Amino acid sequence: MRTKVVAVAAIRLVRRAIGSLSPVALVAVVLALIFGGVGAASAATGRVFILGRANTETTTAKLSDSRGTPLSLAAPRGRAPLTVNRTAQVKNLNVQYVGGLSEASARPTGGAGSQSNLTIGPDSSLTVAATGPLSAGTYYVTATADINTNASGATGALCHLIANDDAADPLQFGGGSGQQVTAAETMAVTVRSHGVVNVVCSPTGTGGIEVVSASIIAIRVLSSSGTAAAVPGS
Repeated sequence: MRTKVVAVAAIRLVRRAIGSLSPVALVAVVLALIFGGVGAASAATGRVFILGRANTETTTAKLSDSRGTPLSLAAPRGRAPLTVNRTAQVKNLNVQYVGGLSEASARPTGGAGSQSNLTIGPDSSLTVAATGPLSAGTYYVTATADINTNASGATGALCHLIANDDAADPLQFGGGSGQQVTAAETMAVTVRSHGVVNVVCSPTGTGGIEVVSASIIAIRVLSSSGTAAAVPGS
């Protein structure tokens, strides 16, 4: 009986104490009772995950949403919305940007083309190989052509690279004189979107030539150092 009387008295004292608290103080007491007076770090495993606090887990926490994206993070401009503390690969993580480059910009790409057994008459020129349309960017370009100059009056052959269909601005020349000529060109070229890099050949002298084979390849690079790439039309 005495224990019951003491318990009732204690409850009355608590009620009086709570009744004397201001609303702000009352909220603080309730939060302390709910969260157990959480300090700077809290073990969240099996308990409430507290925002604004350092939470510790001993098992994997999962978040799912049957109707849409389960988690969306927002940060001020110039601040990362998410950080991690390891360089280990995250399985199935897809990214849209890598080092500031978009997914499309970072994707390896290029173009190539080849032809063989072409005849070019005197005072004429012909595209002997072309990359096809390319994405905008800087490309390392290599082109070669094996040429016979057996026709009467032909003294050699001359080939050159053009980009973005700008025939008035040849980028690099290759070729030589004699009955067998190998023309080769290698350089870095900046290409506009859907631009094409071609290798064009023509005979020297008064005769025609035969292009036995010709090929070109352009590989886009994400970054480079040294001399800047050629910009057609600049």
